[in-house]
Amino acid sequence: MRKLVRLFVILVLFVSCENQNKEGERLDANTIINKAINAYGGKAKLRNIKTKIENGVNLIFINDSLFKSNQFLSLKKEGGKHYYQSPAYQKKYGQKLVFASNGSYSWTQNDGAFAPYMQPQEEHINQGGEDYPYLFNLDERGVKTEYIESFFEQNEKLHRVDYTSKEGVTEEVYFVDNLWLIRKTRRFIETSQGTAEMIRYFQDYRDINNVMIPFRSESYFPPREKNINLLNSITINESIPDNKFEFPEPKKLTKSEINQFTGTYYNKENKVTISEKDSKLFIQYDDQPKIELTIVDQNLLMYRDGIGGGSRMANILLRNGTNERFIEITLRKQTSKWLKQ
Repeated sequence: MRKLVRLFVILVLFVSCENQNKEGERLDANTIINKAINAYGGKAKLRNIKTKIENGVNLIFINDSLFKSNQFLSLKKEGGKHYYQSPAYQKKYGQKLVFASNGSYSWTQNDGAFAPYMQPQEEHINQGGEDYPYLFNLDERGVKTEYIESFFEQNEKLHRVDYTSKEGVTEEVYFVDNLWLIRKTRRFIETSQGTAEMIRYFQDYRDINNVMIPFRSESYFPPREKNINLLNSITINESIPDNKFEFPEPKKLTKSEINQFTGTYYNKENKVTISEKDSKLFIQYDDQPKIELTIVDQNLLMYRDGIGGGSRMANILLRNGTNERFIEITLRKQTSKWLKQ
């Protein structure tokens, strides 16, 4: 019996020590977050950051092999506004990648889309206008924090604090012992491909205007993909117009321009019908249900092909030949030609 009591006491002392730093200070979520605010530069300096402009290189690895390397431009502004583009410049209808938000909704150019489109709301990450989502305004945003554990990873002692939103979504945040900078985050997100695990590491912290900035971040999307962002430069508090973060509204077409798309088109085996109702266009494959189309301009329509995992944006280009009108439908980098009847 005495041995059991002694073992219990030792276990309690061990757990207690795990929740302490090297000075013996008892740690909890609030203590760690306050230490992190000071480590990053202090509340006043962090609050004084209104904008950030970053230029760098993004490396994408698939199964540990380099898949793609691109320059990127990242704009951030208070209020949860952000804009990311890689590569920085592309021709219209080029394969550029964009992720953006005005703080209230998100939009993107991804999944092989030839133009930007509104992102499904379940993919939008609302930070409540907070540029430091792990540090400030947690109570106001309904975020609950809980100290979970400490452990060693790659010779560093990390403290895990779980952040649970008012919607019940939990994100794990890992702080480096005694440095109190964030080393790692982990969460699950809903995407057009289904539920995905996202792990992100923050490294190579540098002092920029008395604020600590990570110049290297690594994002892991198990089991195959790894993205590495390397900053070349960063500018703080340079003016950025708000319209940069807004979704680029498509061109308003006239009735005759909209009707240019309508009709029945054929390829070797199937037909598609594009119809109009109340200035909206719809596509129907054979006898399948109609799908509403997004009008981009007088030559381009888009729609999402499929639901959930494996779905992609389809692009419809209106073409005029010598004696015929036809559309080209591009999906997953494959283009098929459909002649108008």
